[in-house]
Amino acid sequence: MQVRKKLRRVKRFAYLGAIVGIVIAVRRARARRAPPDLGPPATWPPLEPALEAPVAALGDLAAPPAPAPESWVAPCDDGSCPSTHPVKANRNSRIFHEPGGRFYDRTHAERCYVDAASAAADGYRAAKGANGSEGSKSQEERP
Repeated sequence: MQVRKKLRRVKRFAYLGAIVGIVIAVRRARARRAPPDLGPPATWPPLEPALEAPVAALGDLAAPPAPAPESWVAPCDDGSCPSTHPVKANRNSRIFHEPGGRFYDRTHAERCYVDAASAAADGYRAAKGANGSEGSKSQEERP
């Protein structure tokens, strides 16, 4: 019986060796094969200049028209606005503050507008509690 077990093990190792040998032979044969010649790289023909003006994209048509460039100016270095453009606007929050508003004095302007209408036309919204609305009520009036 001992001999039969040994023969089984030898057969199993022989089968395993044959399988490993076949795998190695296939890999070597694939490695020897040269890759196909793809030829020179493709080139695109040169672009011709367009004779017509480009058409606006759909997103450009849906956007509101941009306000006139003179409707806003850059603020002073300290964040204050000139007297000709008193409305302060912040680009991050898209909010504008009018003179006399609750947070007007604290606001560091990034743009200064002529009036609230030009700031609203540029996509900004009025600050909550501006000019005597809900945000400036006294403590006694609140429920």
